[in-house]
Amino acid sequence: MMDYDEFFRPMPFCAYKPSDRRLHLPANALEITLGYLRCVGSHESCVFWYGHRTELGDGEVAAIFAPQQRMTWGNYDVSAAAMSHMLGHVKDDWRPLAQIHSHPGKMVEHSSYDDQMVSSRRILSIVFPFYGRWNGLWPNHIGVHEWQENYWHLLSDVDASKRVQLSESAPIVAKDLRS
Repeated sequence: MMDYDEFFRPMPFCAYKPSDRRLHLPANALEITLGYLRCVGSHESCVFWYGHRTELGDGEVAAIFAPQQRMTWGNYDVSAAAMSHMLGHVKDDWRPLAQIHSHPGKMVEHSSYDDQMVSSRRILSIVFPFYGRWNGLWPNHIGVHEWQENYWHLLSDVDASKRVQLSESAPIVAKDLRS
């Protein structure tokens, strides 16, 4: 059981500064991601987006991986061994772009636990409400977080729509390694 300190998170030290970088998310990649989050029922779960990144830092999602993980109603955990196993399926020219997980209710702000669980500060951290049972207009009411100034900033819907842009469907590699 998580205690209050794992949920508590201090306020940011400074305001978020909008980034010029863009992450392009094919519409079918969004649907696959939501399917992976929903299929585990009332448990938080995690998936990763990998793909190509330009020299300027823009990215295009090309693959979705759901690693082996421990899942509960209020958190998830991916072991180092599970991360290594997942990375064995990643193409050499793909880079990590985002770590995605679900929350039980409508709150999509990171907890202190979420801050600690993100695998890299060079990627986005995205939180879907209601265990992935979201069906809104992208990215309204989604928690898109970006690391700046020693803090995982929750982007406004406007900033999130500029930072992560929904694009036409494209070929996607999808692997559910949880079984």
